[in-house]
Amino acid sequence: MEPVTILKIVHVLSAITAVGANLTYAFWIGRAGRDRERLPWTIEAIRRLDSRIANPAYIVVLITGIAMVLLGAYSFETGWIAVSIALYVATALMGILAFAPAIRRQLAEAEVDPTSEAYTAAARRSTILGLATTALAVVIVILMVGKPS
Repeated sequence: MEPVTILKIVHVLSAITAVGANLTYAFWIGRAGRDRERLPWTIEAIRRLDSRIANPAYIVVLITGIAMVLLGAYSFETGWIAVSIALYVATALMGILAFAPAIRRQLAEAEVDPTSEAYTAAARRSTILGLATTALAVVIVILMVGKPS
């Protein structure tokens, strides 16, 4: 099997893992409801899933994508690759600078009082940022699959 094919397989499986993990977060928050015991545990579990599964998978996506370009399979000058890389950087920055602090705040508020206005505001912010980062990741997947000119 060609090295580019192996990289492509790892790239796709990593993308499935990362985006798939992200798509489960709303489900788990919904299952926890506003239960004082389950909600903080669930939010912490999401943080761990993000840091130990999704984020490493996103890093593998980046590494394998760059490797495929460097092996000559693609070019950084190709429009969909350039846009995908820009969106990847935007998604990573949004995740690091906005989503991570928002989910930490949501956890802190859940530990105090998951029925409070402060928790509701923190949860809303996390949800909006989570949807935005996931939407960007989905656009990247669409670009990767569709390869528009």
